[in-house]
Amino acid sequence: MEIEADYMGLLLIASAGYDPRVAPKVYEKLGKLTGDSKLRDYLSTHPSGKKRSQLLAQAPVMEEALAISREVKSGRSVEGFFL
Repeated sequence: MEIEADYMGLLLIASAGYDPRVAPKVYEKLGKLTGDSKLRDYLSTHPSGKKRSQLLAQAPVMEEALAISREVKSGRSVEGFFL
């Protein structure tokens, strides 16, 4: 569920006109602050910052966010993209 929330958040960031390419970098930094480890991943309810960063940076996910960002920056509406 957390990965889905990250994905939705990435799309919301893009729809607000922010650069979605920044999100994976934020999760990488958070992972360094909290100390990523396989045991932490296993015991935690949230994926590690590194894992979240990798998933958000995947080509299909990021391409969708970048497409939304381009639409917003060009002045086009992206209403209902969650539907």
